[in-house]
Amino acid sequence: MASGQEISLFSGYNQKENRHTNYCLLLLKQLYEENPRFLAEALDGITGGEGDSVIGVQFRQQQKHGRTIPDGVIKQQAFTLFVETKNFDWFYDNQLERHLDALNDEHEGQKVLLALSKFEDGYDDEFEEIERLCREKYGGEVVFSALSFEEFLEAVRIDGLSKNLEDTVDELETYMDTENLLPDWKHMLDVCNCASNIEEQYDHNVYICPATGGSYSHKRCRYFGAYNDKHAQVVSEILGVVELDSKNPDEATVQWNNSDELSDESLIEEAIKRKYASRPNRTENARVFVLGELHDTRLKKDSKGGMINSKRYFDVEDFGAANAAQLAGALDGVGWSELE
Repeated sequence: MASGQEISLFSGYNQKENRHTNYCLLLLKQLYEENPRFLAEALDGITGGEGDSVIGVQFRQQQKHGRTIPDGVIKQQAFTLFVETKNFDWFYDNQLERHLDALNDEHEGQKVLLALSKFEDGYDDEFEEIERLCREKYGGEVVFSALSFEEFLEAVRIDGLSKNLEDTVDELETYMDTENLLPDWKHMLDVCNCASNIEEQYDHNVYICPATGGSYSHKRCRYFGAYNDKHAQVVSEILGVVELDSKNPDEATVQWNNSDELSDESLIEEAIKRKYASRPNRTENARVFVLGELHDTRLKKDSKGGMINSKRYFDVEDFGAANAAQLAGALDGVGWSELE
């Protein structure tokens, strides 16, 4: 068995995936060195609570073991975590299955396989076969978890970290952002042609389009802009997007939830309420954008003619806006050509 390389600040890896893995493992190692409880909490977040992460040495007195009760016990639970990292969401089942087999052959204890990637559009259905193998072939003895780099950062931001470790987490986030490992949607603006129903945004804080593909498909974005009369005249945050089935109102699917305050259930309720308040008699399947507070702006289309397509995306990261109000102020008077 190859011994592998120690985790190091100076890894020397040429492949980006190996560097990403090294830095993530290095942070987990630092969590453990500061307090084993920190690593246990991080692993609990990484596995979604499916594991039983007891990290570090345990000290017990008068604890029964079989037919005997020793005066004292020092014990450490076995634990193995395999990490497979990809720059892009492109995993191969046969590679993951080999990892599962190797994990299953490990000693007793908790065994986890982690797939780490950017996962821009989610991963709900991507690993069905791997999850089935964990349940059926390995009887739940091996846990599989898919995690985005953003979710990894959330898992390691633990209450009680020292200032040095908090700074290290921030530095890892900066590295991930520089390497384009964090979601692009957080600084994207989706400007939609609302010339025929601009009142809908003002009256109900909602944008509705048919739940079809083609020109009505939308990439995940943080911000929404309503276009009318040669400019985007309002900007808001997109709290979430829900698809509603006209034939069965109970069939609703959350496409994405950008809100830290709304659960998926609350987002669906809000989408249904706003959709039927705005279009009570329309029966087509609907894609409903639940919008936050609207903020006036004037992002000008400074080329000839009107908006031909139904939507236009803009990367607004350079404006450094923390919210929709700041973005609206920064975009006021700006021409589209300045964002291209």
